[in-house]
Amino acid sequence: MAAIELATVLPNISSGLGNTGFLFGAGTSVEAGYPMMARLTQLVITALTKAEKADLDEVLAATGAVYDPTTGEPNIETIADLVMAHAVNSGDVHFKTLEERLRELVSEIILSVANPKLDHHVRFLELLKQRTFGNPCCVYVFTTNYDILFELAGAIAGVVIETGFVGSVERFFDHQRFTTACGAMRANRQFTEHAVLTIRLIKLHGSVSWFARDGRVFERHPGSIALTEKRVMVLPRRGKVMDTLLHPHDALFRAASLALGHDCKYLASCGFSFGDEHINANLIGPAVTGGKIKLFALSALETQGMANLKAAPAFSAGFDGSGIAGGVAHADGTDLWKFSKFVELFA
Repeated sequence: MAAIELATVLPNISSGLGNTGFLFGAGTSVEAGYPMMARLTQLVITALTKAEKADLDEVLAATGAVYDPTTGEPNIETIADLVMAHAVNSGDVHFKTLEERLRELVSEIILSVANPKLDHHVRFLELLKQRTFGNPCCVYVFTTNYDILFELAGAIAGVVIETGFVGSVERFFDHQRFTTACGAMRANRQFTEHAVLTIRLIKLHGSVSWFARDGRVFERHPGSIALTEKRVMVLPRRGKVMDTLLHPHDALFRAASLALGHDCKYLASCGFSFGDEHINANLIGPAVTGGKIKLFALSALETQGMANLKAAPAFSAGFDGSGIAGGVAHADGTDLWKFSKFVELFA
């Protein structure tokens, strides 16, 4: 495997962290103890009751699909799509209930990781903090993960994690937080920004710590959210676009869209499979193919979701046994798709 330098992944790094962003998927949480897609699917299906499994079998039979418990295929994304489509086509309330049950189980499985390993996330934030050299700096992190690893790691590393919520014990959502700077107003009314690293964490699919009440969205420790309260999470699905048109996901996508190509011109992805069509089509694809951002993707394998990106001059990638440099394929592989390896790249 050929060594990849940090400056290759982020060409702007020699001048600091300005205009830098990261796109993280499930692969960045697996070393902390969270399951990847196949295992998540297996755990969800295993937890269904006999009656719920019968409803799922009916859904699969209607489309000719067969679930393989060994491989976890079709995965929970595909299953969720099929269940939702069948609920609409049949008009049967059983299948709407099944959809809701799938969402509950995904939440329960994420929450079942009681003591996630925070080492790599803390290390990543500490290394970024070192690169600010005591100056105010803002870095974007876009993620589809529901966990609160970055929120927990930020407290340990002494890094501000801005998620769009305001408050203390119970916080309320305000999308303007993503464009707000913290600082002090001097006697001459000159604003001075606090000399801290701020991570603007845009959780595109919601979080286990978010819940809705009376049309508004709040945040609280995930362990203190009652079963009767509705968590704000986009169920893993390939066709998530309708969900992301609703509050607060519409505001999150708008914030991400405004950042890409403006405050964020250099983007590195890790553990992200590009399997979310709405993200590819509405956020990443236009920014990369339009030359608004340079993207370096790190993934164990080249995925189908990269098909419309791979020939773009602004796209590069590193896989386990190959890679892409500026839209041109090559045979040099890397292990930087492992989050622990990616983190040490910043040391």
